[in-house]
Amino acid sequence: MTPRADVVIGVHPNNHSLFVLRRTGLLEELLAPGGATVEWVEYDDGRCTVDLFADEEIDFGGTGSVPPIQAQSEGVDIVYVAVSDPRPAQGAVLVHADSPIETLADLRGRPVALMEGSYHTELLAFALDEAGLSYRDITVLDGLAHENREDFRSGAAEAWVAGDPFWAEAQAAGGVRVLTEVGRHISNRSTWWARRSFARRRPELLDSVVSALLRTDSWIAEHPREAAAMFAADVPDSPGVDDWETALRRRPWGQRVVSPAVVAEQQRAADLYARLGVIPAPVRIADAVPEPSPALRES
Repeated sequence: MTPRADVVIGVHPNNHSLFVLRRTGLLEELLAPGGATVEWVEYDDGRCTVDLFADEEIDFGGTGSVPPIQAQSEGVDIVYVAVSDPRPAQGAVLVHADSPIETLADLRGRPVALMEGSYHTELLAFALDEAGLSYRDITVLDGLAHENREDFRSGAAEAWVAGDPFWAEAQAAGGVRVLTEVGRHISNRSTWWARRSFARRRPELLDSVVSALLRTDSWIAEHPREAAAMFAADVPDSPGVDDWETALRRRPWGQRVVSPAVVAEQQRAADLYARLGVIPAPVRIADAVPEPSPALRES
């Protein structure tokens, strides 16, 4: 039986930082002097991260803001490691240009295409709540991003929560109207999180991972076209290089400490999910926030 690597990392296309880090070999270089090893577990759907943590198949992963709340609610012992700055321009709720839907309130009973359990859920939960509706007042057509796009194009969905690069693609193609944008309702941060037992047992490895992520994000910010080519080549059924480049250029890069303001954001979301029945039990976000990594304190 092959021994387990010193750190096992989950990677999927929706966490851009880890996706690129996987392909650069930078983390392997950082770990080599100490003889530590890394294993990458690749998958298409970032929502699978919760189950991978629950089954102890990965030690570290990155997602939007909803999966760590879901994991904590399901009793998975995780800790937050870092977050991104807000990403207000990374998505929108779209309808067809000639749609009779004019407001969020008009979504009652309508089919909406989204990736349930991702930040799409967070966006709609807050947007509908502000419009006097419940998340349960819409008909969810759940699927991966390219499946959401096809449901919307075919008319199966009357609205679509489109995230980048599909949002960039839709903007370029036209024929759509924006019902609301992400930044009007949520901060839409990326989050990076780890198994608590791993974070306690191997803090030096965790710090190396954070250091590698910081360097990777700097590289992406400086080379968005090259990074876009990686995604266009390796992500099936996704838009082309131009749309990926648009998406990468308009999002923030870098990892940040999990500040009290971020904890409050996550707690507000978790409380709403618990009220709506989106998660099985209430959670206390602060219980999953340890001292920040030295690499973050120094950045």
